[in-house]
Amino acid sequence: MQEIALETAISSIRVRFGSQALTRAGELPPPQPWASGSPLDRLTGIGGMPRGRIALLTGSGTCGKLTLALELLARATHAFAHAVVIDGGGFDPSMLLPFSPEQGALTVVRAPAPEVAGEATAMLARAGAGFVLVMSDVPEHWLGPIESGANRSGTVLVGVVEAPGRALAHASSFSVAFSRSEWIWERDQLVGLRTSTRCVKNRVAPPLGETDLEIRYPLGARRLGDYAPGVTQASPVHVEELPLRESAAV
Repeated sequence: MQEIALETAISSIRVRFGSQALTRAGELPPPQPWASGSPLDRLTGIGGMPRGRIALLTGSGTCGKLTLALELLARATHAFAHAVVIDGGGFDPSMLLPFSPEQGALTVVRAPAPEVAGEATAMLARAGAGFVLVMSDVPEHWLGPIESGANRSGTVLVGVVEAPGRALAHASSFSVAFSRSEWIWERDQLVGLRTSTRCVKNRVAPPLGETDLEIRYPLGARRLGDYAPGVTQASPVHVEELPLRESAAV
């Protein structure tokens, strides 16, 4: 009787809220990687950023997370027909210039409120946008539709936040924390930073610990920040991966 009641409840949820509202774990396809060519590929354990899952780049202050997110976005403009930024107000397309993007493949969605960001992200994930970078707060009630839509379409979905809330942390399948270890100065000029990049959550493969990155800003960059403004395509940002440090499972 209990089994029948459970199946009835599951059927009722699907009828009332749609088939995407509930999915058995056995029905979920295994994550497929998108080989981005960035140092993050090694930390996922599958050789690339997971398709169809929510990935998070986290860390406070100037730690390098935005630089890596922009690198992923620029590479996505060459790999996919549509790479999208959900902008909560801090994105300027010129930030991408040092990474040589394919600008014709880039779409920026201006989201004046978190509700707009959540709905737009869910729609794009469900429609199968190749890559979506979320740079805005997203309300909790949109996380389920976003996760479900991405899982069915295979969208690569990356969020950039300082510290995710409990709901977002739970919805994510892969999360990396950045922590700046030191600035790099040469001849009294700021030229980059070194940052520790640690896998803090991985539901797509066993965690692979952490790695150190050295991020070099373009020549002439003088501002402290995750990116170097006022540069051109002729001055690329250089990200070098130092030897991988394995750690115990997280």
